[in-house]
Amino acid sequence: MNRVKTAPAAGGVVTGLVASLCCGGSLILASVGLGTFWSALRMSRYIPQVLAAGALCIIAINYVFYCRAAKCICGGGGDGLRKLRRSMFLSASLGLAAMAGSFIFIEWLNHAVINPGRFAEYAHALIPGVPDERLLYALASFAALAVLWVLPFPQRGTGVDGPSRALQWGVFAATAAMIVFLAISAMRVEGKSGLTGEQPSLVHQHQR
Repeated sequence: MNRVKTAPAAGGVVTGLVASLCCGGSLILASVGLGTFWSALRMSRYIPQVLAAGALCIIAINYVFYCRAAKCICGGGGDGLRKLRRSMFLSASLGLAAMAGSFIFIEWLNHAVINPGRFAEYAHALIPGVPDERLLYALASFAALAVLWVLPFPQRGTGVDGPSRALQWGVFAATAAMIVFLAISAMRVEGKSGLTGEQPSLVHQHQR
């Protein structure tokens, strides 16, 4: 009971990788000759929304699985539920780490290795090739663990009491406010950058 279950861990990792690949679509589609099509969609404007959706899906997968497992515990008592809850957090963390790590790697590979000349403005970021605001979005996806923490979990026996309702609502409100703030900030940043965010070469073509 104190081990991470394979099914939710694998589901979370796969979900995280899919979300990161959607964010890195410019690199993937460019490799098959569809880079211009991706640029026309301007999907880079929705990176924080995609990461947030991926994080919430990872949380949902692990929460549903471990809640069902907790209800099936017979004679496990409080210690068994505590171990199961810790496994749930570890499993969700693996999925979020896979998503954030893959996203940062794709951003770095695209901007700093494959196309360093086209994205020279990203060379001075904290991680060269990864815009600081996007690094923040990736790290902020771990705030979804706060949502997992405040969600109700089956309790049995003494010593398994969850957080107080006031604390739950406080954490949930703070997490929701941060997500909304990052989403608004992302739209402002991408709106100001215009076409320079993902296709600076197109701007140079228009200037010519």
